[in-house]
Amino acid sequence: MSAVGRARARARHEERVAASSRRRLDSDLWPGPVLVRWTVPPTVAGVPAVRHRLRDLLRGWGVPEDLEDTLLLVATELTSNAVRHAAVHTEVVRITASHTDHDICLEVADGHPFRPRALLETGPDSEDGRGLMIVKLLVAELGGHIDVLPTGPGKAIRITVSEEAVG
Repeated sequence: MSAVGRARARARHEERVAASSRRRLDSDLWPGPVLVRWTVPPTVAGVPAVRHRLRDLLRGWGVPEDLEDTLLLVATELTSNAVRHAAVHTEVVRITASHTDHDICLEVADGHPFRPRALLETGPDSEDGRGLMIVKLLVAELGGHIDVLPTGPGKAIRITVSEEAVG
């Protein structure tokens, strides 16, 4: 590709990124289902499967690229933790993504009842829980919140981010 072609491609890419960041999370931009659930096996291979499916879903909803990146990082960390810490107690990892006119919700559920301490007491000197500490900081930066909910024998970690935080 010539230098002119590369420059044009870069300009098109930058315009798409700029347009994406200007979009508001608005129901007119959110076609398709408002609630999607799926499962993956509690194996390392399940982590990229969640990431790819969620990426396609968020793009279909018209979620701005910066929010998409954050949600993908959160989903990757939560799914990785379910695989690493709960696989022995878990037949499948359940993922739920939903939106309303004003919120996006992401939930990762496993079969282990243990509530992660990192969501409660992770500090800068902690040896474990750094990934969840990053999740807490990212969600807080967006003005969202995290809940840990009991689900039968296990738990679900749910993050919710509102339109006002990203719009």
